[in-house]
Amino acid sequence: MAEESPPTLDAADRRILRALQADGRLSNKDLARRVHLSESATWTRTRRLFATGVIRGVRAVLDPAALGQPSLVLVGVVLDRSTTDSFAAFEAAVRALPQILDCHLVAGEVDYFLRIRVDDIASFARFHSAHILALPGVRQVRTFFVLNEVKSDGPLAV
Repeated sequence: MAEESPPTLDAADRRILRALQADGRLSNKDLARRVHLSESATWTRTRRLFATGVIRGVRAVLDPAALGQPSLVLVGVVLDRSTTDSFAAFEAAVRALPQILDCHLVAGEVDYFLRIRVDDIASFARFHSAHILALPGVRQVRTFFVLNEVKSDGPLAV
């Protein structure tokens, strides 16, 4: 099956995307004013951006510290085998763990990088023992405790 090409975005679409990345709570009226389009044109374009998957969703950005999860941990995982089946089993198990915010298959010295939020080092140690080491095919784990989040969740350049 051929891959679908991404939709063509014009300057107005890009203005809408930039505005919504900056503030996803904008009303259609305020968005239209900000991007210099009519309300109906803005509504039509925004619906198309959702329908084509350019905008995957809108959500609140939460303060991890306010929710008792101030510590960010990056974990590099090396699997014991590099096969389609071992990758699929690992990825399915990772999807079931809500503490793992992101999981990326990468090229290099590790197979995956995980981004995990926890309340402290002790809670990470428990999570590591109970869950990370139990993930299918894990041979080696490299853990990095983030000392300072310099830039996180930045908007995409559009």
